[in-house]
Amino acid sequence: MDFNVKIVKSDSEKELVLNIRKDVFIRGLNIPEHLEIDETENTATYVLAYTKNKPVGTARWRKTKKGIKLERFAVLDKYRSNGIGSKMTKFILNNLKETQPIYLYAQVSAIKFYKRLGFKSIGNIFEQVGIKHQKMIYDLDGKKANVFPS
Repeated sequence: MDFNVKIVKSDSEKELVLNIRKDVFIRGLNIPEHLEIDETENTATYVLAYTKNKPVGTARWRKTKKGIKLERFAVLDKYRSNGIGSKMTKFILNNLKETQPIYLYAQVSAIKFYKRLGFKSIGNIFEQVGIKHQKMIYDLDGKKANVFPS
């Protein structure tokens, strides 16, 4: 499947992001809207993945006290298992010029996926919005996983 990823620049693109997240997280995983659409919406940078000019995936990153957090990865059900999540993750990592740790909270079912992309699990599994997660850090040089604050 042919698709491309781009950084969201306009309000209309941001609306497309929210539509995908509502479909995947709110309707698909029954996450309450007030937990999915949060206070960090305006401080994050978003990406959209397109196939044939149709938006099919999204993700975001933002600066936190612990580093750069990648989050809200969502691909429409019909388009999963086509490499879109990998392409979005690689696109984001290639666009980050930060020297801070890069981390995410992976759903347990996605741990192997993120490990293949260079992330390492740290800490214990925890529950967030009723779903089990694992904190993971991007391991650029084999050292960052050891310096990440808990």
